[in-house]
Amino acid sequence: MNNSNLNVSLFLKSIFVIVGCMMLSQCSSREERKAVVIPKHVIGEGDIAFRRGEGLTSELVIHADAQGTYSHVGVVVQSDSGLVVVHAVPGAHPSQAGTDIVRAERLEDFFAPDNAICGEILRYPLDSVQKRTLSRLALMKVEQGVEFDHEYDSADTVKLYCTELLQLTFSNIGVNLSEGRATKINLPSLHREVIMPSDIYMNRKLITIFEF
Repeated sequence: MNNSNLNVSLFLKSIFVIVGCMMLSQCSSREERKAVVIPKHVIGEGDIAFRRGEGLTSELVIHADAQGTYSHVGVVVQSDSGLVVVHAVPGAHPSQAGTDIVRAERLEDFFAPDNAICGEILRYPLDSVQKRTLSRLALMKVEQGVEFDHEYDSADTVKLYCTELLQLTFSNIGVNLSEGRATKINLPSLHREVIMPSDIYMNRKLITIFEF
């Protein structure tokens, strides 16, 4: 093995060791984390829910999103059963065997200790009509079983990744959440501009409602 190949090999081993240590550290602290008490009385329709997970995918998102704290995002909408978070995420529940789809979850589940190391809910100023329309459009994606976009292709709206789902639904009520921001990703299997969680988080009109 020449020096170049040796350096690459050592670099990759270092990455796996670092990520592995981070995951072990986080897993060891999982039992110490308690369920988050969510102040539902201050959270409303149209709010945006950010979280940081603890899996390898979350760590890769954080690594790629140099400006970001969070690895995932969804939108709070009003359903028949109350407030839920609609989001697009890979990795299905057991009842959704083998599919990665847009889903609606209770706030408690979205921010459950297994899913969130930390989180935050922010609010964009919307009127009542915009909020109702946003809920209808987001829940429609759930009903349609829209699949997760593993290609992270913002030009293709047949499948959606998490930030793309928000960008699309908010654009339908006249709001440009990312304000034109996108992050250039250069990975072996992905070379394109992607809307990252920080590209939405930096929206100048967002205000924090709750964080932990």
